[in-house]
Amino acid sequence: MAGVLDPALIPTPEVAAQHRFADAAKAGDWQTVFAMLDDLKTPVDINWWRPGGTAWFTVLHQAAWHDAPAEVAEELVRRGALRSLRDAKGRTPHDVLVQRHGWRADGERQIKPPPSPWPRSVVRAMDTHLGEVIDSRLRAVLDDPRAVLRYPSVEILHELPGHNMWFPVLGMHGGFRIKLQGNGVAVRSSSEVAGSR
Repeated sequence: MAGVLDPALIPTPEVAAQHRFADAAKAGDWQTVFAMLDDLKTPVDINWWRPGGTAWFTVLHQAAWHDAPAEVAEELVRRGALRSLRDAKGRTPHDVLVQRHGWRADGERQIKPPPSPWPRSVVRAMDTHLGEVIDSRLRAVLDDPRAVLRYPSVEILHELPGHNMWFPVLGMHGGFRIKLQGNGVAVRSSSEVAGSR
């Protein structure tokens, strides 16, 4: 459910589980974090922040905040935690670690985002265009899509398997396949309600 800003749109058990997950990460309780990730009956998303939260701190941001042991950061990344995902202030977990603990922090190498071939200004321009594409498609199913969804940044594609992601949209009965293609990004939407493109 990463990307959903309004927890009222998510089933209550998933919201409750994600709150427990966020609480454990905020407390630096890595044993509970990993136990929840291992429990297939516990619906948590390693890249979602606290439901309804405004800081957008993921579990990896919390690991950076606590300067968790390198093996904790490494295991979170191995399990799919995105190193290039930014919080509400635009900081990656690595940025949080360096700002709070300096360059010699324990997990510095484990959470450093992969290099992007694009300068930050290009990423921002591509994110703007991606947002416009998603907006144009979602206005048919949501009155104000950005009030309930946080759109993904193309920046995260560099660390995803196959350099592509699925961005599901509640109420659309589908979503968007976003993929690096050459020097750009290809976007395909699909919906059981509105057909596919």
